[in-house]
Amino acid sequence: MLGTFDDSEAADANISASSDTELKPGDVGVPVVYAKLIRDAAAGCADKALTAPVLAAQLKHGSNFNPRARSIALDGSDGSGGGGEQSLTDPRTEEEKAADGRKDGELLEEETASGESVSSDSPTPDDEASGSESSGSEASGNELPQGTPADRPVTRGIAQFSDADWAVDGIDGNKDGVKDILDPADAIPSLGKKMCALLRTAKEHTDYRGAPLEMALAGYHAGWKTVEKYGGVPRATGADEETYQYVKAVLKYAAQMVVPAGGAAVSGGWTLPVQGPAGTPYHQRGSSWSTGLHTGVDFVVPSGTAVKAIGPGEVVTAGAGGDYGNQVVIRHEDGTYSQYAHLSQVKAVVGQSVLGGALIGWSGATGNVTGPHLHFEIRTGPAFGSDIPPIPYLRAKGLIS
Repeated sequence: MLGTFDDSEAADANISASSDTELKPGDVGVPVVYAKLIRDAAAGCADKALTAPVLAAQLKHGSNFNPRARSIALDGSDGSGGGGEQSLTDPRTEEEKAADGRKDGELLEEETASGESVSSDSPTPDDEASGSESSGSEASGNELPQGTPADRPVTRGIAQFSDADWAVDGIDGNKDGVKDILDPADAIPSLGKKMCALLRTAKEHTDYRGAPLEMALAGYHAGWKTVEKYGGVPRATGADEETYQYVKAVLKYAAQMVVPAGGAAVSGGWTLPVQGPAGTPYHQRGSSWSTGLHTGVDFVVPSGTAVKAIGPGEVVTAGAGGDYGNQVVIRHEDGTYSQYAHLSQVKAVVGQSVLGGALIGWSGATGNVTGPHLHFEIRTGPAFGSDIPPIPYLRAKGLIS
């Protein structure tokens, strides 16, 4: 771990989010739909130790970015009765488990010997009670007896808050009038706010074991009173060793959440959908189109040309689209949508996270066409009628001069 730990991996316990790196997009990194929420949550904290990769790593470890994830008791109860150890429902596919270095029946080194992968449920630093404390425990610096279980409440959502913690720490991040524990637009800002508060508290305890970021992570996982109890991050052995393992795992994941900035070949960045000459321009007038205007730009390429996603995003439409023929629509993290129409065949599927340059289909001549080409649009929404000029957009991405 970092800071004062013997197995130190860095001197200052910070995970870099420098200007020459960005969050790794896609299935093995950060789902694009959450990237901006994560960056904004980190940017909202004045403490630079709280970076987007750290928050992304917490979400990855806690719920694997699943907004419906829920912890369950190992004894099969729903956790309402307390007393049972908790194990997070793992939403990953077998392929995702393999990509994360875990196969069925095997444990990540970040996980505890009991197979737990416990999520955040801690109260704020000022809370009087902590669900993770055992009664009769000693003051700061003392370890609980070996093997004493640390009870934890059921946690829910992408950031794995308990209901009690959500009542204190949850915020209405998207200003829709509802604080929803299952809404990432509320839960991710709430995670950032809570971690920021824990970092401020941690920096006041220079005599505690561990760097401020380590202590903040431990506080998020087990409650700040647990950090006080142990005089810092709990050690690798003892009743709260899973908290030590949680901190270690998050810091490891954080280093894997970044890639060098720029370049599709390097980081799944931005690229043109096809290489080919431009055909019908944007907003050309004509009777071939229902609005009397061409709503995109055409690339003149033969049928069967590989069509690529222009940038990282999530597929929201994939299949037949009326006059558009076979089409794919991708939502990007800046709130824009790109559309690819008249495809001969669609490869992408709805809900898929893609990187720039990912193959999503092949060009063709389906729908209302006079010949094979790729019809390409940039939109402010997923549906017809929300188009905006595509050339300035592609130019702003550095794809055309």
